Amino acid sequence: MSTRVLEFGGLAAGFCGRLFQHGGAEVVRIEDAVPSVTDAWVSQAAVDAFLHAGKKRVAYRNHQQLRDLVAAADVVVAEGMPDELEALGWAELEGVRVAITPFGMTGPRRQWHASASVLLAMGGYTYLMGDPGRAPLTLPGHYTEYQSGQYAYIGASACLYGGEDHALDVSMLETVLSLSQMTTVMWSCKGDVRTRHGSSFGILYPINLFPCADGWFHVNVVPHFWGPFTKMLGRPDLEDDVRFASSRGRIDNREVLDAIIFESLGHRTKAEVQKLGEQARVPTGVLQEIDEVLADPHLAERRIWCDVEGMQSPSLAYRFDGDVPHNFVVEPIDG
Repeated sequence: MSTRVLEFGGLAAGFCGRLFQHGGAEVVRIEDAVPSVTDAWVSQAAVDAFLHAGKKRVAYRNHQQLRDLVAAADVVVAEGMPDELEALGWAELEGVRVAITPFGMTGPRRQWHASASVLLAMGGYTYLMGDPGRAPLTLPGHYTEYQSGQYAYIGASACLYGGEDHALDVSMLETVLSLSQMTTVMWSCKGDVRTRHGSSFGILYPINLFPCADGWFHVNVVPHFWGPFTKMLGRPDLEDDVRFASSRGRIDNREVLDAIIFESLGHRTKAEVQKLGEQARVPTGVLQEIDEVLADPHLAERRIWCDVEGMQSPSLAYRFDGDVPHNFVVEPIDG
């Protein structure tokens, strides 16, 4: 018998439900049990196609309906504000239940509202994005929500696997902080505060975007790739150049190095740069525009795209043996 999942709330809960649905669970989404906000620049049809295809969707009517659905569910995933969830009888729910809130179910900020951009700012991400000396930037899309939904899925799956019922508390701010990579470690170990470095990595170089004849390319030259990179540039003489012999030297002389890179590769096409990177065995990638992503032959062979009522939508990045993308239908909301 498959796992029964009840889901309501915003994009984070929706993505958690999608992960369960991909794994074969029966997912019921309750619409409007708590307010859900969709960005004005994204059509509701696009959101439904990506998050809710294959789920059963019902309109929220009253607390009794909710309690009946909860009683039949193995997992309840809810996104909203703590007081909204408590008004729905959250504390009395049984089974595995996951609350996804901006700041968590406890603490002095528990009732604070926040968008994804606010949470990125409060978590320090915004401070690090953009060019030095210019205004900070933020991430597009729904990074915060989908990462929070993924944490909710992992936690709930662990409870199911262990055979124990738990109330899980996913804070979206803490999700952002947990993914900050080495930012907090740099401070703890060295007292260094990371700052904005534009598109470069900051502590190694060149790890950056560069222009070429028909677009942009990116290289990731950590120290042991410096020798191969000089051959990719057609300038093996640079390998022992005292200006570039160390990571510190390449950072300090980056403007000179940038000019050399542009002189060597700026006149070449993206395909030519990619080929040179492959031949030199240097991590190299080209910046693809959206139409190029949609037509990418590798993704086509991997069958990443699925059809949702005539719309092309990405499937998830993992699959089971013999699994292929399906054609999905977005179920109408059952009133």
